[in-house]
Amino acid sequence: RRVSVYTETDYTHAESLFTQKLITLTLATEAEGHTLAYTEADQALASDSAPTGWEGEGDDDVTATEEDELKAIEFERSAEAKYTEKVTQRQLNLDAKAHHPPDSFFKTLDSSVKKNSLFVKKLSSLTEASRDKLVQDLNSLNLTKYIEEVVSAICGAKLKMQDMNCAIHLCSLLHRRYSDFSPLLLKTLQSALLNLTKDDKVSRVRIELRLLGQMLVLGIITDQKEGFSLLHNTLHNMVIADKDKLEFLPAVVSFVKHCGEDILGVRSTKNRQLIEQYNIGIQSVKVLPAEKQHIFLDLLKEYSSAVIITLVRLHNRLLKCLKNNKKTLLMKGEVSAEKIEHSEKLSAQHSKLLMNATTLAELLDITIPDLPSLQILEEDEVDCNSPTNASGDFGDTNLWEDEDQKTFYRDILDLTGIVPQILYKKDKAKADQKLKEEEKKEEEKKEEEKKEGEKEETEEKEETEITEESIEEEFKKLNIEEEDDEDEEEEEVVVTETTQNNKD
Repeated sequence: RRVSVYTETDYTHAESLFTQKLITLTLATEAEGHTLAYTEADQALASDSAPTGWEGEGDDDVTATEEDELKAIEFERSAEAKYTEKVTQRQLNLDAKAHHPPDSFFKTLDSSVKKNSLFVKKLSSLTEASRDKLVQDLNSLNLTKYIEEVVSAICGAKLKMQDMNCAIHLCSLLHRRYSDFSPLLLKTLQSALLNLTKDDKVSRVRIELRLLGQMLVLGIITDQKEGFSLLHNTLHNMVIADKDKLEFLPAVVSFVKHCGEDILGVRSTKNRQLIEQYNIGIQSVKVLPAEKQHIFLDLLKEYSSAVIITLVRLHNRLLKCLKNNKKTLLMKGEVSAEKIEHSEKLSAQHSKLLMNATTLAELLDITIPDLPSLQILEEDEVDCNSPTNASGDFGDTNLWEDEDQKTFYRDILDLTGIVPQILYKKDKAKADQKLKEEEKKEEEKKEEEKKEGEKEETEEKEETEITEESIEEEFKKLNIEEEDDEDEEEEEVVVTETTQNNKD
């Protein structure tokens, strides 16, 4: 039975099937008990007769807009919750000095050496999973005599980034209960961060820098002036000493990610665009006046400029290396293992630096200049960075226009099978005669050189003999002259004596 009138339900059913690109529409008929199949013409009729807007035009745009709005709403709620939590925790920590428990309170807690030492040992390996147990132990123990060990354990713990929230929560609880915790924490961080060297591990510096920043934001370090001075000096030393090697770049990225909005007063590019697009009002914790925030921001923008410059230079080096490898591959058919290893090393460095530089630029809301594409090889060409392709056959189709040209240059003809034997014999006889003449000339030349060498040796010997004879003659002349001089001296002595006798 064909249905001549379509209800709204039929349109809805057809729409769901159209989106799945099905051709047949089935309707169950209760009276007849069989299925009616509708052709494409029936579906077109249903589509033409549908109410305005039923076709679903622009559904993708509407869905995308709704998703963006939902993301914006979720972002606003999350940001508001984080702001409320930070403000609450900061106020509690700043007011902790006036609300420290009295001495009588600590007498009710466990002061045993064994349990306190065990707690300090647990702090040196704290994790997010052990938060509840550590908080429970902290609330039941009297750590008055162990605060210095507690601070050293927290600052020296091998923390991972996912364990930082647990460490910060424990620091807040310790600060609110023990008055000497905050000064000792600041002193320990000063000794760790003021004299950074190349031997300091980046992971260690990243944890300490983030710990310092969040301790200041949450008010756990009560001496805010001294704390921010330490933070500025640390960042300044990093910017000055690390502009070339960028060893502490991951530490700076982590610090900006977790403390950028509160200390630097800057939002990431993504968050800023969401706020501007949906007119979202988000607050940030005011820990510094605007002019001091600009000092920190300018310092990190200077560092990011050095990062971008290094990235551009490394990108150009990698691009040049890949081009040289491609050129070598085209000329020689293979690339050496050393060049492949060098290009792979540059590529790994480039990928790592590009990732960190992009993240830092996005967090500081700055732009990275467009870099030339590294896709220098066309799709139909081989990858010169691949060891298998570099040592394999490059392909004859790229070298020869056709098979005849390939055969002409690669298959050397045997002339003995083409040239007549008579001519070949004559040519061979001429070649042999010519070869003999050349050999004879070479032998004559060698004999002449040998004779000249013997003649020169003879002349050298004669010169040596003459020289020896002349030397002997000179010695004789000298002896004769010495004898004459002695005779003259004797005569002078005799004359002198004679004169003296006459006077007497």
